Amino acid sequence: MRLSTHLRSNAQDILAAWDAFAATLVQDGSMMDAATLRDHAGEILAAIADELDRPPAGGNPQAPPDAEEGASEELEAAAGTHADTRMVSGFAIDTMITEYRAFRTSVVRLWIAAGGGRDQPRDMEDLVRFHEAMDQAIAESVARYTDQTRKSTELFIGILGHDIRNPLGTISMSAQYLVRSGKLAASAAETIINSVVRINSVIEHVVDFTRVQSEGMMPIKPVPGDLADQFAKVLAETRVRYPRSLLRLESSGDFKGFWDEGRMGQLLSNLLANALTHGAPDEPVTVRLWENAGGVAFSVHNRGTPIPPQEQQLIFRPLVRGMAPGQGERRESSGLGLGLFICQEIVRAHGGSLDVTSSAADGTRFTVLLPRSVPAVPVPRSGN
Repeated sequence: MRLSTHLRSNAQDILAAWDAFAATLVQDGSMMDAATLRDHAGEILAAIADELDRPPAGGNPQAPPDAEEGASEELEAAAGTHADTRMVSGFAIDTMITEYRAFRTSVVRLWIAAGGGRDQPRDMEDLVRFHEAMDQAIAESVARYTDQTRKSTELFIGILGHDIRNPLGTISMSAQYLVRSGKLAASAAETIINSVVRINSVIEHVVDFTRVQSEGMMPIKPVPGDLADQFAKVLAETRVRYPRSLLRLESSGDFKGFWDEGRMGQLLSNLLANALTHGAPDEPVTVRLWENAGGVAFSVHNRGTPIPPQEQQLIFRPLVRGMAPGQGERRESSGLGLGLFICQEIVRAHGGSLDVTSSAADGTRFTVLLPRSVPAVPVPRSGN
C-alpha cells in the first residue's frame, strides 16, 4: 500500500492515536480535554498525503513549476495553524515537538502493520518524502510558535511599560508638588524621585532587551550632533540625582558625528550609574573623551573593588550578575543585570566597541570606541 493511500484510508485511526498521545501530556498541572486536542491535525495529514502524491522535484518535467510550491504552502498553513491552537491550548513548544515525534512514529508503525514497506524502492522513496514533509511541518510549527511568543512578549512588555510609566509620572509630579507647597521636605522628595527614576530605568532596560532579542539589533536613529554637548547634559542630570557624588568630565577635540543622541545619553547614564553603584563612594567618577584615528572614544572610570578577571566579559551578558569578591551579594543587587548588556548593544548598533579593564591599582574603566558615522554592516556581538 502506498503511504499516501494509507494516510487517507486510515486518517481516523492515525488522528485517534495522535489525540491519545497528546492527551497524556500535562500542561500547567492539568490534562488536556479531547475537544481541545483535536484541531488541524487532519489538515496536516491530508497535506502530507498530497505532498507524497506529487512528482518529486525533477521527476516529472511536464509538471507545472509551482506544483510543489502549492503543496508546501498548504502544509505550512496547516502546520502554522496547528501551532497557534497548541499555543492557545497551553502546549509548550518542546511538548508540541514531542507530539510530532509520536505522530511520526505512529504513522510508520501503522503503515508497516498494514503491509507497507514491501516494495522497497518505491516505499523507501515514500518514507523519505514523508519524513521531509514532517520536518517541514515541524519547522513551520516551531517558527509560528516562536513568532507568536515573540509578539505576545512584545505586547506584554509594551503594555507593562505604558501602565507603569503613568503612575510613576504621577508619583514624581506629586512629590515635586508637595515640596513646592511645603508639605514635604526636599530630602524626602529626593528619595522618592530617585526611586521613580530607578524603576523607570528597569522598565526601559526590559523594553530594550525585548527589542534586541526580537530584532537582533538595538534600534537607533542617528542624527548630526556633538557628543561632548550631549554628555555634558547627562552629567548635569546625574549630578542632580547623585548630589553627594563627584563627577568629572574631561574632553578636548572635535566630537561631532552621527549618533542617536537619546541612546548615547542612555549609554553614558547606564555606565555612570554602574560606576556610582559599585565604585568607592568617596572617590570621583571621571568621564574622559578623546579623538582617535577611527573616530571618537570615551571612558568612564571609578575606583573601588575591582571586577575579577573571570567576570569582566560575563558582565556584558544579559541577566548575568557577578559576585563581588569576598561578599555574598551580587554586584547588581538592585538591577536585572541588563544595564551593561544594553550599553554593549547601543555601542554595537553604532558600529563601535565596548571594553572593560579593572584592577585594584588602576580602578575600573569602561572604554567605548565609536566611528563618527554608523556603518552599513553592524559590528557582531562579542563572543558570537
